[in-house]
Amino acid sequence: MKVAICSGGTGGHMFPACALLDVMKKNGHVVTMATDTRGSVFCPDVQDKIVLETIRLSLKKIHLVMARFVRSFFKIFRTWRRERPDVVIGFGGMFTIVPILVAKCLGSKVVIYEQNAVMGKANRLLCRVSDLNLSSFDHGNAWKRVPSLVRKEFEKFRNSPYVCGENIRIVVIGGSQGAKSFSAIVPGAIGRLAPALRKNIEIIQQVDEESYEILEERYRSLGIKFVLKNFIHNMAEEIANAQLVICRSGASTLAELATIGRPAILIPYPSATDNHQMLNALYYVKNHAVWMLEEGNTIIEKLFLIINEILSNRELLKSRASNMISSSTGNSTQLFVKLIEVLCEKISN
Repeated sequence: MKVAICSGGTGGHMFPACALLDVMKKNGHVVTMATDTRGSVFCPDVQDKIVLETIRLSLKKIHLVMARFVRSFFKIFRTWRRERPDVVIGFGGMFTIVPILVAKCLGSKVVIYEQNAVMGKANRLLCRVSDLNLSSFDHGNAWKRVPSLVRKEFEKFRNSPYVCGENIRIVVIGGSQGAKSFSAIVPGAIGRLAPALRKNIEIIQQVDEESYEILEERYRSLGIKFVLKNFIHNMAEEIANAQLVICRSGASTLAELATIGRPAILIPYPSATDNHQMLNALYYVKNHAVWMLEEGNTIIEKLFLIINEILSNRELLKSRASNMISSSTGNSTQLFVKLIEVLCEKISN
């Protein structure tokens, strides 16, 4: 089966797309990828891919946007007209509109996947023309619910034993925007802890280049163990070795935490479209697997209170770690593949 995967350029879209690509290839299918210049950073090892200009909607520059749409359409059309994919799978983002339209023109089957609690704008449009709608949250009868796709490096640590002793290892992540604001929020909260409690903390934190030296000096003055990284390459291993994670609440991140089984303090990105990160987080809050804080003037004080309580009662971490594992909906990649094979009537015996 010839499969084309298309995805917008954020990690939240690209990570599950890459997870599916790996499994589809292992199952013997011919798989290609289409993404924009941002997304290509997340799949450097994928040789067979089309990389197009990033498309951002802007009414002020609508003529430029339309020009990019047209150029992208014909570039993909010329390539796929030769290859004729049996199915094109979209993982969200405005970028996917063009390849899905090309797929409809060529007569390919179309599948779209929504992993957030709030449907993205592109998927709201494309679900009307797709042959199969899949989602990790309940979006109604037109959608078939499938657990979030998780990268293979996280699957390796699925349900990893949770060990929580006297020392607490905290991993702080959040992408470029999260890294910047967390550089002020996290040390602000840690600085309010009693010195005796700080000795029990080790921080591994993703930090933007601009804040690196300031954060390094701040943590040194607090007398805690810390490691700062501009980019965490071995993310799955770092999370598996952590007792607590402080992060945003993108759907991919939450699925990965649930796969490994690590409790988290979630701080939803306040500018996320339709506040979808807040709604993603609420699913895990209801399962008592995480703490959630809204970013605002009182967040440092609230974060301090949570960490202070945790350091006084390790059972809070252990119970949430257990609940996080219970929140995991399992490995869905093979189910995802099977649904696509059924759609194309090419089921492997």
